[in-house]
Amino acid sequence: MAYKITFRKRAAREYIEAIAWYKERSLQAAENFVRFLQQKLSEIEKQPDYFRKSYKHFHETKISKYPYSIVYFIDEEKQIVVVTAIFHQKRNPKKKFGR
Repeated sequence: MAYKITFRKRAAREYIEAIAWYKERSLQAAENFVRFLQQKLSEIEKQPDYFRKSYKHFHETKISKYPYSIVYFIDEEKQIVVVTAIFHQKRNPKKKFGR
């Protein structure tokens, strides 16, 4: 059974900011970013436990060809995946799991 994916406000904001940043430089780069991110979300939706746990109950996976990771946790009871961050890998890693 596929899980439903939801975004925390922070993750949604980071996603929008990343798209805007790439769009300023290249529409094609922005479109590719969205495509690669959507592909990874589709993989997470099908097998959320597949990707490594990076801290406590948080899972993390890199987005192909871009310096971003998707950070999430699984709510088994509700059958949802909660994306907590679309995290740029050059940022301070201590902020990756913050609220």
